[in-house]
Amino acid sequence: EACPSYGQDLLTGGPCSDPPAPCLDAEMLSDLQLKLSEDGRKGVEDALAAIRGQVWSLAGDPKGCRVVQLALERASQQEASELVLELHGHVQEAATSPHANYVIQKVVSQLTFSAASFVAEELAGSCARLARHRFGCRIFCRLLEFFSTQSSTLQLVEELLGETQELCCHSFAHHVMQAVIENGNQRHCKLVVAALLTNPLAFAQDKNASYLVKFAFRYSCQEDNRVLLAQLSHPDAIAALAISQYGCHVVRALMEVEELDTQAVLHIIRQIMPQLRETKRGQRLLVDLGLEPDSF
Repeated sequence: EACPSYGQDLLTGGPCSDPPAPCLDAEMLSDLQLKLSEDGRKGVEDALAAIRGQVWSLAGDPKGCRVVQLALERASQQEASELVLELHGHVQEAATSPHANYVIQKVVSQLTFSAASFVAEELAGSCARLARHRFGCRIFCRLLEFFSTQSSTLQLVEELLGETQELCCHSFAHHVMQAVIENGNQRHCKLVVAALLTNPLAFAQDKNASYLVKFAFRYSCQEDNRVLLAQLSHPDAIAALAISQYGCHVVRALMEVEELDTQAVLHIIRQIMPQLRETKRGQRLLVDLGLEPDSF
């Protein structure tokens, strides 16, 4: 699926509020990138001086965003904290930008929470919308990766969980739900898994939610794991999953669950082998399960 053009909102198709064009031309940006990459401390200080006052405009530029990211890596925490002050008030715009979103991700991964806390604060109130965005979803994933225990991140997750089932099936937002399962607290992980348990077979056959079902086996508590396994390991469910375009991946995940009777599953799969041989994914599944020789 093609990326939306810069300046166009993915959800509405309307124009985004873009950063102003930077005053530095391509040659100057290349020179700054070289200073930040190869020069010593003097070069870094010169580069930082050159980009001060232009951080937001550079963040929205294809080359400029790389310069800002590199500057955040090479600067001291104090210097980086001063640079990102220029991004305050722009987080939601940056989250929908194909370039500036990388700068916000770098803020989260590189700076202390005290310096990066504005990111979560500015996302509040628009979580579900931005989690559904091609670029915005990445910001939530980074926050859960680096600041999952911070109260502002927890508040964002609480806001997101108001639409858990819909987000689990969304092409971009399911990445955020995966991050909640992997990095969120036990309560939030349990709430996502609870949403999957409302109809596990349907979610396991969904293009996006099927990934979450696989992760649920790995990260959910023992009780939820047992319920999920019971729902997906009966004969009709195994057959439906094996034939499904996306459910077949869940079958592979099921086979790695210690509590599963793998021989019983293989017996069910053998009964539908003629149907599985009709598609390449079915043939691949049979090979992966050791029921057919590998001819791929």
